[in-house]
Parts: sequence; structure tokens; C-alpha cells
Amino acid sequence: MDIARQRVLEGKVFEAVRSVSPLAGKQIISLGSVSVLFEGETSASVYRLSSDNATHNFAAKAKKLGIPGVVRLLADYGAVALYKNDDYHPDYLWLAHLEHLNSLETYPDQQAAVARLLLHLTDSDDGDLLATPEDKHALLAKLDDAPIEPCTRQVVEAMQRLYPEYILEIDVDMDLGASNFMVRSATGDVVLSDPASGLSNISEERRKRLLADGIVVEIQQ
Repeated sequence: MDIARQRVLEGKVFEAVRSVSPLAGKQIISLGSVSVLFEGETSASVYRLSSDNATHNFAAKAKKLGIPGVVRLLADYGAVALYKNDDYHPDYLWLAHLEHLNSLETYPDQQAAVARLLLHLTDSDDGDLLATPEDKHALLAKLDDAPIEPCTRQVVEAMQRLYPEYILEIDVDMDLGASNFMVRSATGDVVLSDPASGLSNISEERRKRLLADGIVVEIQQ
């Protein structure tokens, strides 16, 4: 895909958000299924703008609990704009500043370890999206005896500690595709980058402010 002509996010609201700080002048460097990654403040960070809040929410919980097996959240801006207005299922744009991680493809040992882990958890060495209640609860049972290798220890612990809370969320899917496992280059550890999808937990106060102001870009405490 030509990143310069990406179509993951588009339109007037997207263009308005990317024209203001901290995204103003930042280049698009990668695309996800519901997100666009921009260059960060240094080569060690990225900005992630997404129409889904699950990854940012997951990273925030990991940070609060001191769980290292998840992409590090450097700054959380929360919902910064109303992307598509709908009375029943509105979409928002969520912004976060995250650590920069490396693809598994350049780490063959870690890639092989993740394939073995995913085969145990999803019956496929390439992973899967777990959306049904049955599949999500089966995942929790499989996590109890998941194979643990030195490079995957932190990521297994992160799933064991954090996934149970998300299993109870009806609309949240567990995204265990292999591409959502990445490597922290400084340590060689595998971490989760986009571990869940389908969350849009915005407060009524925030929604009203976005409706009134259009774009609100400020770091959440």
C-alpha cells in the first residue's frame, strides 16, 4: 500500500487533526487496520491516531500496573475529535504517543517463539482474531498453560493479567494476529502492540466538549 495515499483514515476531520500539534508536520510511517502511525518526537517513538481506543486503553492499564509486556504509553491524548457522527455508533479519533517497536520479521528467534505461542493459543501459528465469547473464554484457559520462552515471558504475563478484564467487554475482540506482536529492540523481548479492538469508552463530558470545540488535543492525566 502506498502510505502517501493511505485510506485507513481520511476526510476533513482526519486532515484537521493531523494539521495541529503534535501531528503537524509529522510524516506517516505505517498503517494498521484502524490506525495510522506518524513519526514521533524521536526515532524511539511514534504517534498513533486511531478510530479505536482499545490499544490505547490496554497500554494505559499496563502502564498503571507496571506491566512491561505491552507497548509503552508515553502520552495519552484520549479522544481528540469526533470522526463520524452517529446517534448510536459514533466514531472518534484517539491519539497516543507510544514507544517505537520493531517488526518480528527481523528477529527470527522471536518470530519462531511467537508462532509456537500462537499455535497453542489460537490453533494457528499466524494467530487469529477472537471475537466470540466462547473463543475468548477458551483463550483464558489456554493462557494458564501457555508455553513460555525467555523472549515471550513478559507478553504472556501481560495477557494473563490484562485479558480477563477485556473478555467481559462484549464488543472488544482479542486480536492475536502475529503482526500485533513486536520486539523491543533494547531487550529483545516480545511485546503486544495492538492486543485488542472494538473499544470506544468515551465519557459524556468528553463527547459534549468535542461536539462544542471540534478538536481537543491535550494530554490526559
